[in-house]
Amino acid sequence: MNFLKKLLRKQTAAPVTSVRNPYIVGGWVVGGHYYGNARLRRNLLSGSNDYIWVIGTRRVGKTSLLRQLALQAKAEYIPIYWDMQGCQTEFDLSQELFYAIEDQRKLFAKLDYMISPLEGADIGKLLRSIARVAAERDRRILLLIDETEALMPIVQADALVARRLRAAFQRPTNLRVILASTKNLAHLHHSSQQWPTSSFLHMFSPHYLSGLAAFESAALIRQTQSKQPVSASDEVVEAIQFHTNNHPYLLQWLCYHLFQDDNSLRMPTESDLVCDPMLDSLFTLKFMHLSPTERQMILFLHEHGPLDGDALTEALGLSADDARTYLYDLSRLGYTRQVDQSKQITISDSFFKDWLDANADEFPITDLELPDELVQEIAAAGRESEESLLLRQLQRHRINLARLELKAAGHGAFPPLHIQNEIDIHQRKINSIEQRLDALHS
Repeated sequence: MNFLKKLLRKQTAAPVTSVRNPYIVGGWVVGGHYYGNARLRRNLLSGSNDYIWVIGTRRVGKTSLLRQLALQAKAEYIPIYWDMQGCQTEFDLSQELFYAIEDQRKLFAKLDYMISPLEGADIGKLLRSIARVAAERDRRILLLIDETEALMPIVQADALVARRLRAAFQRPTNLRVILASTKNLAHLHHSSQQWPTSSFLHMFSPHYLSGLAAFESAALIRQTQSKQPVSASDEVVEAIQFHTNNHPYLLQWLCYHLFQDDNSLRMPTESDLVCDPMLDSLFTLKFMHLSPTERQMILFLHEHGPLDGDALTEALGLSADDARTYLYDLSRLGYTRQVDQSKQITISDSFFKDWLDANADEFPITDLELPDELVQEIAAAGRESEESLLLRQLQRHRINLARLELKAAGHGAFPPLHIQNEIDIHQRKINSIEQRLDALHS
């Protein structure tokens, strides 16, 4: 009898299941696995500028962003994802562009256009051909260029490559070009400043890619787009956000290590915040992409921070304008952050702090990859681009608000609730944009 009871218990016991860890570390993500940058994505697809340079550090999600743009592009676009990684000659570039176009052969086939005759054509002919086909069908080409730094050694060997490429971008009138790279691509701008026409990057509007918004990172942490969302308390979510500064790679990395078999996240501990070899390599590259003055600012903040901008400016003997420009670049690229609602600035995240603790003394201030002048120029252009975008958004929301208030006035003292709700939403958006504009000048 006892034997039969044991056998029955064994047969009816719930099976032990293991929940798959949903966090993706190292690879690009798209679709339901992609979280965040909603505002940036809208601007990239529907903004007024057709030439855009997305600037971000390594592992911040540039490839994922481009692939997500290709996925969500509206019917007006034919997206072409052009990966320049590994290209060493102009011929390599044209071959990779052909392969990128070929990836959309089914879409072009629906437009009654065959791709195969284009094989072997140069970049200019490739872009003119597909742009002409798209224009005949009232479509536009969305050219998404990844690993654009590959251009630098090619252009160094043959400066005319950059001129031909720039001309190829400008000829079609229905072409939107989005480059993604680290700010090291600024060397292309520097090397083309002697052109009789404007430089290669002059027509590209800089947009920075860094951390996610708080609500976006919370969604990633809890995997709200998954069929099986992850359980995480508010306290755990806030701790993860604090330690990662909402950096997408660090979020995925830390959540991967905090994930438990019951499909929940535990609270991070000190041992979870130590850099492994992968993170060590990431932060080494990240630090190498700083100009001399930016490096001074980071090292001073690491040793003496948090500090407000005025104290940092005075300590390093910088002008207020120069300091503001450097701090803009550092914050947009995720090297620094503001402490809560104060004006104090500190190192961006716990992992970068840990890396600086171990490595800050090993790197010289001078003889770096990027000179101060280039960083100043990039950051100034980026801030101008952001301000212009915010002012256009502000004007649009104010016009919409005026229309809503006029509509509400037609209902007397008691306008319908849905109109009042829309008015409140627009007022909040206007306040948010005004605060962001103020922050650009503080």
